[in-house]
Amino acid sequence: MSFRLLGYSAKIALPVARRVVSRSCLRRGVSPSIRTLTSTSNAWNQHRQNVSNILSSELKIEQEAFSEQEQLPEALTSFLTKNKFKIIETPGKNEAQITKTNGETKETINVVFDVAQIANLPYDTAINEQTMTQENEEEDFDESFADNFANVNVIVTKDGNSSTLSFELLLNLQEGTFYVDSVTPYKSTKDATDQSAEAQMNRELLYHGPPFSNLDEELQESLELYLENRGINQELASFITSYSEFKENNEYIDWLSKMKSFFN
Repeated sequence: MSFRLLGYSAKIALPVARRVVSRSCLRRGVSPSIRTLTSTSNAWNQHRQNVSNILSSELKIEQEAFSEQEQLPEALTSFLTKNKFKIIETPGKNEAQITKTNGETKETINVVFDVAQIANLPYDTAINEQTMTQENEEEDFDESFADNFANVNVIVTKDGNSSTLSFELLLNLQEGTFYVDSVTPYKSTKDATDQSAEAQMNRELLYHGPPFSNLDEELQESLELYLENRGINQELASFITSYSEFKENNEYIDWLSKMKSFFN
């Protein structure tokens, strides 16, 4: 039957239906609907309560497990003091940032990283040990390390004229080492760090230079030594990993608390 014929048949059937169905039948037909609505409402409340109970249990477990870690662990505090870094607090955000000013070189160094990315990367010491015994097998090496890189941005600004270099680094959690991906010069810190949509688009369109591995080897080595001299080393890699776990745990507890408030 075509759509047109179907519509015509519906028009014919409608008056017949009206004649057949009495008002008493219509009144009796309402009650089951009300009972269904009430039943559905109770089910919704039960599901909400179930979620709330699970969240409460998870929140209690996390708070008990990390009750002693509300304050920054001593090892992390020691690193900050020794290397003259300070944390720029970013509550509620994945992004973490530490900064320091070097009076000798008259530079300000900012290290930016994503704690959720780092804390949730797979890390298996057994894989690490196995991989280290297979250094000659490049294929195995690549597969083992492929999922263990995190992005770290090191921004170095000259205090005199605000000219800035942005180093895009890859942190390998298995090795605890950094690899330089690219180096980009900027006219100012704002150009390198502004989070507005326009600024981010401008950075995307900017020429970032050739891949670091394509640079002259002497230039690569000199830039790597430049970073090491400014504290971009294994000790920093260890701090970033540990701090990411610390901050991510705190953010998770806060997230659970907000979720629980919604379902209460």
